[in-house]
Amino acid sequence: MLKGIAVRYVFDRDEIPEVINRAFVKVVKGLDSYDQRQPLGPWVATITIHTALDYVRKTMRDKPKRLQLEEDMTTQMASHHDWNQADREFDAAGLLELLNILPPRTKVVFNLYAIDGYSHQEIGTQLGISTGTSKWHVSKARELLQEALYKRTNEEKVAS
Repeated sequence: MLKGIAVRYVFDRDEIPEVINRAFVKVVKGLDSYDQRQPLGPWVATITIHTALDYVRKTMRDKPKRLQLEEDMTTQMASHHDWNQADREFDAAGLLELLNILPPRTKVVFNLYAIDGYSHQEIGTQLGISTGTSKWHVSKARELLQEALYKRTNEEKVAS
């Protein structure tokens, strides 16, 4: 479970084990404050998400120019297309693959909103961005994912 969450947020695959270890240490250290009447899974997931976000915030501070360049390049490659067929053919395994095309900041916001169910206000608080910026990232993620699904569907049609 920890790895599944970390993979969605951590951009450098070599750092995933480190984030998982940090999350696990936080879980173990926080067992005293864990309310045993509540399910363990969501509590552990929340700690892991917060640990991954700590990593993302640190990475964003340390490498803003490189990340902005990646974001700009991805944005330039995107355009709007119809993707109904891709929707019909899409599988869960493809989601993680497609999420990796998103620029790092957009990927984090999209994960928090669409997958983990945070509101734009909560995302803004967690990441230190405005609600409007959170909404923009989700909109941009949808646009980029639609483009990727369109390309994927067309490639599959050509291959068949």
